[in-house]
Amino acid sequence: MDFKEISLDGLTPFAKGATGECYRIEEDKIVKLYYDGFPKERVLQEKKNAKTAFVAGISTPISFELVFADGRFGIIYELIGAKTISEVLQLCPHEAEEIGRKIGILAKKLHKVNVNDFDFPKSTEKIAKALPYAKYLDGNTRDNVEKFMLRLDMCQGYVHGDFHTNNIMMVKDEMMLIDMGSFSIGSPLFDLAVMHFSFFDSPESCVGDISQFNGLTRHVREAVWKSFIDEYFIDSSQIEKQEQMQTLDKVIALIKLRYEALYGSKASEDYCKKVREEILVKFK
Repeated sequence: MDFKEISLDGLTPFAKGATGECYRIEEDKIVKLYYDGFPKERVLQEKKNAKTAFVAGISTPISFELVFADGRFGIIYELIGAKTISEVLQLCPHEAEEIGRKIGILAKKLHKVNVNDFDFPKSTEKIAKALPYAKYLDGNTRDNVEKFMLRLDMCQGYVHGDFHTNNIMMVKDEMMLIDMGSFSIGSPLFDLAVMHFSFFDSPESCVGDISQFNGLTRHVREAVWKSFIDEYFIDSSQIEKQEQMQTLDKVIALIKLRYEALYGSKASEDYCKKVREEILVKFK
C-alpha cells in the first residue's frame, strides 16, 4: 500500500500518546503520525486493524489514507468531536456505575464478533516477548506461564489489546474504541486485565488517590470496575463467573509481569519485588 506525502506546515499536535501524536488537518479529519523510528509495517498493521474492526461492526473511527510526513508514517482518521471516558468520569464522577455498565456492553459486543480474518497477532505475543527479560523466573515457573498462555491461545476472539478509559470515547450516547494498534486474537480476558491494570495495578494507580494515568479517584475506579464486571458477566452463572474471575486474576498477573520485565526501571523496587513475588506464587 502506498503512503501519500503530506505537509504539516503550520500545524501543531493536539494530542499525544505512547506511539504517536495527532494533528487536525481538515474540519472532519485528523492524522495520527507515529513517532520517529516506528516502522511502516506497524502503521500498516494498525490500518488493517482499524478497517477490520470497522467492517466487523465494532464502533471505531473510520480510517482513510496512509500518509508520510516529516520522515514519519501515519494514518488519516475521521475526527470525532468527543471526550474520552476518563474525561467524562472526571467531569461526572456520579455517573461511574452507569458508565461502567456501558463499558461492559461495549466489551461484550466486541468479544462476540465472529472472527473472519485470523491474520492477526496472538494476544499472548506481547507477554511471550517479555519473558526473556523476566530473569527471576525459574524453569518450572516459566513452563507454567507458557502452558497457561497456550490455554489462552485456544480462545479465538477479537481483542482490542489496550482496553482502558483513555482509549474509549463517548460520542453523544455511544461509546467508540480508538487506538487499534494492539488489536489481536485470543482470550477476551486480556481486555479485562488491561483495564484492571490501568485502574489498580500500574505504578501510577497504586500511588495515592489519583491515578496519573487517567485522573480518576480510586473510589470512581472501583465503582466503574464493579459495574463493568457485573454487566460483562450478567449472563453467566455464578460458577462460570467465579471460574472466569480466577483465570482473569492470572491474566492480570501476566500484564504485570510484562510491565515489570520491560518497564520496571520506571517503577519502585518495592513495586517490582511485589510483582515478582506474585508471579512466583501464582505460577509455581
